[in-house]
Amino acid sequence: MKYTSNLFESIKEALNKKTTTENSSYRDFLKLEIGNTYIVRLVPNLSAPERTLYHYYHHMWKSIVTNQFVSVLCPNTYGEGCPIDEYRSKAYNTKDNSEIERIKPLRRNENWLCNVYVIKDPTNPDNQGQMKILRFGKQLFNIISSAISGDDSQEFGSKIFDLSDKGCSLRIKVDGNDGGYPQYTASRFMSPSALEGVEDVEEVYNSIKDLESIFEHKTREEIKTVLDVHFLGKEESIQAPSKQVVDDDSDEYIPVTKKTETTIERDSSESDSFLDDKIQDILKDL
Repeated sequence: MKYTSNLFESIKEALNKKTTTENSSYRDFLKLEIGNTYIVRLVPNLSAPERTLYHYYHHMWKSIVTNQFVSVLCPNTYGEGCPIDEYRSKAYNTKDNSEIERIKPLRRNENWLCNVYVIKDPTNPDNQGQMKILRFGKQLFNIISSAISGDDSQEFGSKIFDLSDKGCSLRIKVDGNDGGYPQYTASRFMSPSALEGVEDVEEVYNSIKDLESIFEHKTREEIKTVLDVHFLGKEESIQAPSKQVVDDDSDEYIPVTKKTETTIERDSSESDSFLDDKIQDILKDL
């Protein structure tokens, strides 16, 4: 085989594809900033309704050797045991206050992802009319859940996923609390309205992102290595952590450089099946 211009073009094309894949998740996220109000329409996954919302857990802390943030998808997300959770449990079971204080940066955060059609984005107006990924925590989840199956379901229900003029958009109001962290409790679903500028609704539905492919699924051994190197400092040869999407605008986000008693845990008896079933029932009516 000879080196030819066609071979070079193939190499260049493969490199460009790789670069696009690695950076696409960063561009696809809707960035929310304190003091602004955003308006979006939630977009369902018509071919797989149960994947409309992606519910996940992740661990994040500042590496003791590189001083960079490390973010690891927790295997509890997909029903497997997590070595970081196991390490934390052992530390808590010692009842040693100094040991418990030391592992506080290894908190487990809970978040959700959803495809959204952006109607108003004061931070980046170029996003308007585009499909983006909304990343959110408990505060926005409670508002969405209430609209699906809670106190607000009579008023909203299936309308929150409807892209027609019968659909209701979500107004996300980002306030700041005394500590400077974002708060979303003033966010609300709006009255039904048409999506201006949308001529082909099917095109919008078909442009959703694959939410389950956003974060890297590391093996148990890989996660343990990340813990050993970047929290326990066990390895001599230190490499910078792989680049991850950091949840710095989630309402659950707490900078690990600040001391806090807060940990975000989930009751193991809690089930998400009610929401998946409700979404499937609602989407049947669209």
